Order: sequence, then structure tokens, then C-alpha cells
Amino acid sequence: MFANGARPHPVAQKRSNAYGLYDMLGNVCEWTGDWMGLDYYAKSPAVDPTGPASGEARVLRGGHFLYPPMLNRASKRLWNEPGARTPIAGFRAVLAAMP
Repeated sequence: MFANGARPHPVAQKRSNAYGLYDMLGNVCEWTGDWMGLDYYAKSPAVDPTGPASGEARVLRGGHFLYPPMLNRASKRLWNEPGARTPIAGFRAVLAAMP
């Protein structure tokens, strides 16, 4: 499918991070709820910016299996239109902790 046989691997086949989470970087980019704003961070809050209130593209984070390791980091942002399908993007189901 891709050059050199590159492809995403099954979930949790590698070690988890310090928080016990698997595949946070480098397997597939993770869709986020944030809208993309090219100049948003120049004027955003310094702590926990949420992104623009609306837009045409959603943010993807974390890098993917086709990137070299140095580009697979949480701060890496890509974007695509909502509903776009690509082999380099996925999502993470989240369950809120019970009080």
C-alpha cells in the first residue's frame, strides 16, 4: 500500500506512555475537536487554548507512520475537512472518569 511496506500497526502493540496511554504519537494522527486557525496561536490564550469557535478544517495531532520519528510529536498539527477519510488519521474514544 505504501512505500517500504509502511502501515499503521494494531493498537497497543508497543509500550504505553507514562500515563498508560497507547499509540499517542506516530501510529496515526488523531482527530481533535479543534477547528484549524492558521494565525490562532498568535492571539490565543497562553494556557490551554481551545482553537477558533468555527472553521472549515479540523486539527489532527500526533504525527503518523509515514513521518520520520523526529516529526512525530504531540505539538505537530495537521488539518483536514471534517469527514475526510485518510489512512494516516484515526480517533480516540474517551470515557470520562466516574467521580
